[in-house]
Amino acid sequence: MDLSEQSERMQSFYNLKHDPFGSVVDAMVFSGAGGRYETAETIRHLLNYSHQDSLLVGHSGSGKRTLALQVLKLLEDQWRVAWIDGSENQSSTELIKEIIGQLGLGLKVSESNESLLSQIADVVSSRYQDEESFLIVVQFADLLPVESLETLQQIRELADPVDYRVRQLWLSDHWAQLGPLIDESDWYVHPLEPFSDTDAEQYLKDRLVAAGNVGESLFAQKDVARLNQLSDGNPANLNEAARDYLIGSTFKTTERKFSFPLPHAIAGIAALSLVVIAILYQTNENKTESVPLLTEKPVQDMTEVEKKLAEAIAKVEAKQTVEIADPSPVEVATIGETEGQASVKVPSSEEVADEPTTEQGNEETVPEVSESAPDPVATDIPAAGLLAKGADTEFTIQLIGVREREKLQQLIPAFSDSKMVDIVQTTYQGKPWFVLIYGQFPDKASAQASVPNIPAEVGVKEPWIRSFKSLRDSI
Repeated sequence: MDLSEQSERMQSFYNLKHDPFGSVVDAMVFSGAGGRYETAETIRHLLNYSHQDSLLVGHSGSGKRTLALQVLKLLEDQWRVAWIDGSENQSSTELIKEIIGQLGLGLKVSESNESLLSQIADVVSSRYQDEESFLIVVQFADLLPVESLETLQQIRELADPVDYRVRQLWLSDHWAQLGPLIDESDWYVHPLEPFSDTDAEQYLKDRLVAAGNVGESLFAQKDVARLNQLSDGNPANLNEAARDYLIGSTFKTTERKFSFPLPHAIAGIAALSLVVIAILYQTNENKTESVPLLTEKPVQDMTEVEKKLAEAIAKVEAKQTVEIADPSPVEVATIGETEGQASVKVPSSEEVADEPTTEQGNEETVPEVSESAPDPVATDIPAAGLLAKGADTEFTIQLIGVREREKLQQLIPAFSDSKMVDIVQTTYQGKPWFVLIYGQFPDKASAQASVPNIPAEVGVKEPWIRSFKSLRDSI
């Protein structure tokens, strides 16, 4: 039985209208679990009112495309959108033609790139005054050639005034590859972090409701935690793990309910025969002592739910092993029509949305500190910290952003020189937000060269190099 047949059997058993983890539900529901809805609202606001464009960063399967599509749904009707697929590695010339066609700018594409870029700026500025707005979404931005990324930057820089520009939203698996190519003051970075167990529970509930499940959840809380752990908090992986879990549960339940396997029947007959022989033997020997006819029932080591989960986990782990050995690219459709039109084709949905929106810079999972570790004290941070000493033209490295200052204080002992780190308090979404910064450098290159000096136990994968001026502006 192939996957589609197994899925249909699972849907029938649980009385679901659709596969909860398939493309139909992708198109129907946007789960706001993990702060994803707040991130979509933030991007929408920036597109309308900010001079900054947006860079959405997250690992494959974290829900970047799904979130970008939600942003498009939130925009008003006057927006014209071009969707560029960076995996196609378009040259600058091809990119410009694609943008002109999808935005419906009506320009002749036979002219030079320099002339076309200037004309794009003029046409967009003129039509903004007629209450039209323009947006370029770039999926797989980190796969575009450098020259194409520079062309996108030129489209922004040529806008006069800056408010009358083509807005841009880039989606990327990695921030580090794009960081050196863009001016940080012009961009707002939105990292998509992995799900917590609570996020995963809400996400699965949203998808089940969209598929027709309005009763109790089909997943126990401990099962959700195990599935989320297996998926590394990745929504796409969680979809697969949850589907395999329900399919495994369906087959176990239906087999137990509707069939009595032949091997079990044979074993039962054999056991009954042994019992009869034992009784006859005891009668013939005229023994008065009673002999137990049945052995004690073995204690079950695992509950039924745990058995189901174990089987589902084994299937998913096997799939993950195959994927690691032979990864295959995600098939993506493009958006756009012929030149002069401004329609939007939504690409097929394979990423899954959803974790907490963070301020510019990545919020990493802070390593837990053992109980025996010394309690951090206020003297770990100098009175006159890096933020107070750093000039606007100097740079620092932003490591982590969190809600609780104490989590950052626990990391200070990992650094050999506490004067090289500082905790800066800002405000994000109306609540206190704390970021840990490292070092004071005269330029970006010096800061980049110092990244290897960051202690490994801090657990930062992609630190953000930013100027002290941009950091102060965010407070």
